[in-house]
Amino acid sequence: PGKSEYIEIYNPSPDSINIGGWRFEDENKNINKLIETNFLIPPKTYFVLLSDSSSVDHFNLNEYPYKNIIGTSSLGLVNTGELILLKDARGYVIDSVYYNSNWNNKNIAVTKGKSLEKINPGLDGNDPLNWSTSVNSLGGTPGNQNSIFAENLNQSANLSANPNPFSPDNDGFEDFALINYNLSQATAQVRIKIFDSKGRLVRTLLNNQASGSNGSVTFDGLDDAGYPLRMGIYIIFLEALNDNFGVVETIKSTIVIARKL
Repeated sequence: PGKSEYIEIYNPSPDSINIGGWRFEDENKNINKLIETNFLIPPKTYFVLLSDSSSVDHFNLNEYPYKNIIGTSSLGLVNTGELILLKDARGYVIDSVYYNSNWNNKNIAVTKGKSLEKINPGLDGNDPLNWSTSVNSLGGTPGNQNSIFAENLNQSANLSANPNPFSPDNDGFEDFALINYNLSQATAQVRIKIFDSKGRLVRTLLNNQASGSNGSVTFDGLDDAGYPLRMGIYIIFLEALNDNFGVVETIKSTIVIARKL
């Protein structure tokens, strides 16, 4: 209430991108152009589309050059979730997301006025595990790195987690861990489960997920019921099955959950 809706896009490439004529479309046929004229977004830079100027002061965007205020009452976003398409000037789909309000962090009591943020822009945009609620005190971080961003490192190991340990306490620092895997098979059905130190299953991250030879998944430190797991050492157990060749691959690793005492 009292602030404008906004959508942020990020250019992860090493080159500038001209977003002139690009637009957002939703399933209700609402169309919002990012900007009419030629406009270059430099590498590793964020562009913010705002419905009106009411959020500019709130998020300190007065001097931020990579934004556009379209001057409408809203962008037509639906709080319960909907399909959003990002299209270029020729109408080709650049990206899409079918977001859902259930992607919010269930351990944050009030999510109204808080943005949904991607944990890592390089991971699947339609994976619910790659989204959560902003933990920034302003409710979002337009024009800056997301408050819940997790860097994806150590992708060459067979099974690894980063950061490890991690501390899922919603303080904006190492709240999520990215689990990476590399398989000996070109394709497989993958299961990734988390067990506690006594061998009890506490979380299923992937269950018969179709995958290529490598992939990543986000772990938020919660059990399958959505409750925070206690601090300690946990076992990551991966199973990969290739039906064509009857190959079953299993890999184990450990991850540590740390919390403030």
